[in-house]
Amino acid sequence: MAVKPVELISEKEWLRYKRHLQLPGFDAKAQLAIKKASVLVIGAGGLGCPILLYLAAAGIGRLGVVDYDVIEIENLHRQILYSNADVGKSKAIVAGEKIKHLHPFVDIKIFNESIDFHNVISILSSFDIIVDGSDNFTTRYLLNDACVILQKPYIYGAVFQFEGQVSSFNILLKDGTRSCNYRNIYPEPPALGVIPSCAEGGVIGILPAIIGSVQALEVIKLVTGLGDMLVNITWIFDALSMESQRIKILNKKPVEIKEIIPIQNYCIPNQVREIDLEEAKKVYQSDYLLIDVRTEEERKVSHIGGIHLPLNCIREQFHLITESRKTLIFYCQSGKRSKEAVQLTQQISEGRINCLSLRGGLNNQIDLG
Repeated sequence: MAVKPVELISEKEWLRYKRHLQLPGFDAKAQLAIKKASVLVIGAGGLGCPILLYLAAAGIGRLGVVDYDVIEIENLHRQILYSNADVGKSKAIVAGEKIKHLHPFVDIKIFNESIDFHNVISILSSFDIIVDGSDNFTTRYLLNDACVILQKPYIYGAVFQFEGQVSSFNILLKDGTRSCNYRNIYPEPPALGVIPSCAEGGVIGILPAIIGSVQALEVIKLVTGLGDMLVNITWIFDALSMESQRIKILNKKPVEIKEIIPIQNYCIPNQVREIDLEEAKKVYQSDYLLIDVRTEEERKVSHIGGIHLPLNCIREQFHLITESRKTLIFYCQSGKRSKEAVQLTQQISEGRINCLSLRGGLNNQIDLG
């Protein structure tokens, strides 16, 4: 039976982790390793919620959460930390508060901001392990590159419709080298708008819980040294067939990354211009065109007029935009997708079309009339 190190694990903690300590090979040393670990979770959405819940429950001593988005009603079918009463509030703040309430022994660090080229190094630097709960290619490449430079493990996960995948990148191996990273599989990001996001293609609500839990398990295995991790392997899960497969990554030599360079085709630039609806009416009077880039289902619930052109359709239906000589104002629910629409339009038109994003999206519009 494991001897309890009283000076490091309190009586309440000892009782809380009793079932851990009954596991073969899992002793007080393993639980202490979990307590001493610091993990940063990027994104407090579908993946981030189960990741945060299970890492906190396992006893990770220091947890960071990064998210700049707000909770929307459409999030609730998969983002299990939130309720109806939380709609409109900051994801990072609410997630941090709820985790602290569930597990008082965990030190929570909240970053209610967007992670980008300018702050990624400073935010990641003080954490041991980085877990990706994001939903876009911009963040994935940014995190991967920063983790390679900082020599930190990067636990990757992604979901789309009925399928998810997990890999553990940049893991320190026994011979002192690092395992492969995200760019070994996907050297360059796809063009913006080519691959639809969950907002356009949808996702079955339970899937992020499965994938996020596997990501959390990878963290626990990494910290304790138990089991085999998904190193140089991508685990793919199909929720409809319940089949999974392990794909070996043949190119195991890590892609070298010496500096983080913002790449225009996948980084949404900071110079995307935003505007309020009332301001638009004054500045452009009637000489502007509103474009709703949300899904058809979202538009049926509410909209503020204009034409409907979902984000993933902009590239193939770009003629609808070029036919108008008006200033284009894209809008969505929170302002995130509309910024992507501006960036995509600027990319395709080579900056010849004047376009803006509705600041804060519909969530920021008091009067929808």
